[in-house]
Amino acid sequence: MLKKLQEQDFDRYVDFAYQLALDMTKSGYPTYDDGIKTKDDFVARACESFSTDNEEILLFEQNGATAGWIHYFYLPEDRYLDTCAFCIASGMKEALNEFIAFAREHFPGSELYLGFPGENTEAVAVLEAGGFDCIEESYNDAIDFEDYVLQPEDEGILPITRENYELFSALHSQTDYDMYWNSARILDAIDRWRIYVCLRSGKVTGAIYYIADTHMPEIFGIDFPDGIYDSDVYRALLTAALNDCKRRGAKHMIFFNESESQADALACGLRCIGKYMCYKIPL
Repeated sequence: MLKKLQEQDFDRYVDFAYQLALDMTKSGYPTYDDGIKTKDDFVARACESFSTDNEEILLFEQNGATAGWIHYFYLPEDRYLDTCAFCIASGMKEALNEFIAFAREHFPGSELYLGFPGENTEAVAVLEAGGFDCIEESYNDAIDFEDYVLQPEDEGILPITRENYELFSALHSQTDYDMYWNSARILDAIDRWRIYVCLRSGKVTGAIYYIADTHMPEIFGIDFPDGIYDSDVYRALLTAALNDCKRRGAKHMIFFNESESQADALACGLRCIGKYMCYKIPL
């Protein structure tokens, strides 16, 4: 059974939820078992649910006892539903099925996105058995800038602004049809973003894009023409991004890498936290 967490009961359950968030076999993304996010981060994000109309925390009860904590948020203009925490001590199958049913009842016509660590085999098995599309399977990587030394940059790297945005959008629009952060949305929020393209003989051979206005920047992707991976271009773009964040004083940066780029990511100094799997569920 799912029931809304009341603000007066927050302190009673938050420690329980945070301990589950540290266990990748019993929780969803974002993971707090990354050596970066803290308990204070978890508590602060959870507290935000009480000051907005588009998110809330549900307690999952099993056999009369509290067995889980599900924090979700909804973007009505985009019909987009996602979770900030999906922490279940026991009964993952029941919890997932109840939450999906809840989402279908309250947010019909929307799309629910659920991300879980590959280590959470129970959640993955439930979603696979449900026939839901796994739209992303990647490695959750991070870098700690305390030990990072600025690296030489490729001469073909060019920063993207509003004035030359078409150099990026022409490439990104080839693959952004199933993404929230498509070319139009990135342009609308471009002041939050840092984008670089790599030029070879005057042609764009790749692009990297990441949100930089947070305490922990996150790379959202690296695009290549026709989706053909280029190791040299990848390393050039990633190096430019890492150098930029180091200069800006960031402490950490995260990036979800595909298998073909994982070796290059690790060679550039990132470390692997775990496997990430994201499922899209039409409601």
